[in-house]
Amino acid sequence: MRTAPPRVTYGPDYGPRTEWENLVLLECLRASQGRLDAHVRGVAVEAGYELVVVHACVDREDAATVEDLAELATDTEASLEQYVEPPPTVQLRLHEGDTDRSWPGYEHRRVYLAHCRARGNTSSERR
Repeated sequence: MRTAPPRVTYGPDYGPRTEWENLVLLECLRASQGRLDAHVRGVAVEAGYELVVVHACVDREDAATVEDLAELATDTEASLEQYVEPPPTVQLRLHEGDTDRSWPGYEHRRVYLAHCRARGNTSSERR
């Protein structure tokens, strides 16, 4: 039985920036548990050092969905305050539409992405 943790080897590009992004991603993922309903198509994080942006893509703005996503951002900020000095501000940005290149979160680290069949899209929308 192994008593020591496994040795982890990181790639050459792994550094403080990646470590920061991974922490932000993990805390946002934890905060998202139970908060992503059927209207949420995607969630991504833009992990700036002073400002973390939670990009949420929804099919339509629903009061309950917006409230849950706002709580996700607030809980992410509270979680980061435990580990980071000075803590960043966490801001929620909503996008109504699809998770294609028009979504501002498209280029950032993804926490969640709904599969097109789960959303009930037609085959022409699956590209």
